[in-house]
Amino acid sequence: MRDDPGEPVFVRSKWGANNYVFNWRNPVGRVLIVVTLLAAIVVLGSLYAS
Repeated sequence: MRDDPGEPVFVRSKWGANNYVFNWRNPVGRVLIVVTLLAAIVVLGSLYAS
């Protein structure tokens, strides 16, 4: 199901041993992905500017 709120926010990564990643199928997980990317851009921009 798409956009199912019953999906967990974190799921185990298929590429690592015991890594958890944001679940893009959950709306909260999708928001966390966008917030993380924006925060990384702001931090890198502030480091570049200083």
